[in-house]
Amino acid sequence: TQNLAAKVGVRTTRDALLEKVYVSPRLSLAYRIDENQQISTAFGSFKQQASQEYLKFNQDLFQQKATHYILNYQYSKASQTLRTEAYFKEYRDLLTYTGEEIAYDSNFTNTGLGYAKGIDIFWRDGHLKNLDYWVSYSFIDSKRKYQNYPEQVTPNYVANHNVSIVSKYWVQSLRSQVGFTYNFNSGRPYNDPNTLDFMSEKTSSYHSLNFNWAYLLNKQQILYVSVSNILGTKNIFGYDYANTPNASGKYTAKAIRPTADRFFFVGFFWTISDNKNRNQLDQL
Repeated sequence: TQNLAAKVGVRTTRDALLEKVYVSPRLSLAYRIDENQQISTAFGSFKQQASQEYLKFNQDLFQQKATHYILNYQYSKASQTLRTEAYFKEYRDLLTYTGEEIAYDSNFTNTGLGYAKGIDIFWRDGHLKNLDYWVSYSFIDSKRKYQNYPEQVTPNYVANHNVSIVSKYWVQSLRSQVGFTYNFNSGRPYNDPNTLDFMSEKTSSYHSLNFNWAYLLNKQQILYVSVSNILGTKNIFGYDYANTPNASGKYTAKAIRPTADRFFFVGFFWTISDNKNRNQLDQL
């Protein structure tokens, strides 16, 4: 059938250190429901060699493995787009080591494991007059036992919920495009050495409302101004703890914050092209 497409592939890599060959199969299928809708699925096996940070201490480490399962649905009509994707990723043979830091006497193994599963949703609508906006949401549940983790936990770079809202509005009377962007995540885990449970704490939610204004000086020249985090939200990315406890037996902490609560940017964009109507407005 013309509505069905498939792609099959195999990637082979050779580990010169271990004199071992790895085979990674890949498969993807796509089915076109109608002129506006498509559903697709994919499977893939991936390998990654240990970095030199590990190999300089132990050259017998296997390649780390990941297996991906993905299901995708897409709807597209005129200036509207909807994409949803569900996935499950399994990790095996992850690198682990003993000790607080990597050292010559650390014990390196490929006994780590983990997973990641979630869903991504994206919606864009540009059919309203002078207005273009899109919304994206992602949910992820992920845990790993790797590096020097004593147990399988959610890593400190994973936030379970993420939301992004972007809007652009063209004001003809001002020859300007005005935009707002809002970003949110539900906070990331971190390890507090003052508690018994590993990686059991979580930062507060992240919020950032950003503003931008693009003024069209002429068809090819744009004056651009942007301000990030206009509400001045005091976001915290995590905490740095002292290596040793204080006199009362507590590990003191210092919050990890951005270098500034707000950033200001003023720029000038000049498109040099034979097409005198071409500019960078769509990219701003």
